[in-house]
Amino acid sequence: MSNRDNKDKELSKLLKHQAWGAEPNEWFTHRVMHKLPAKRNKSALHFAWFCYIAAVVVCIGFWVWMLTVNDNSVITVRDIIYFVIALAVTIMLAISPIVAMFRRE
Repeated sequence: MSNRDNKDKELSKLLKHQAWGAEPNEWFTHRVMHKLPAKRNKSALHFAWFCYIAAVVVCIGFWVWMLTVNDNSVITVRDIIYFVIALAVTIMLAISPIVAMFRRE
């Protein structure tokens, strides 16, 4: 270990003494910063997660209401429409994380 540490120190000194000096250029930092990718806005991501979780909670609440509280002895057109809409939203909520996962690859 000691031998390696000494070699590292010698190499460090050699590189410091033999390296070319950078010319002062006031536009270098400006050009480099403009070529970097922009930072992502995290607030939009947090809002999207909040909306997704809220939709899942509402969907679960609706299914609990539909299967327990709702009177199932009589089925109306309204019940069929609610069931179809709830089924579509449930499928969309179940598939959207899978689609997002494949889009990232």
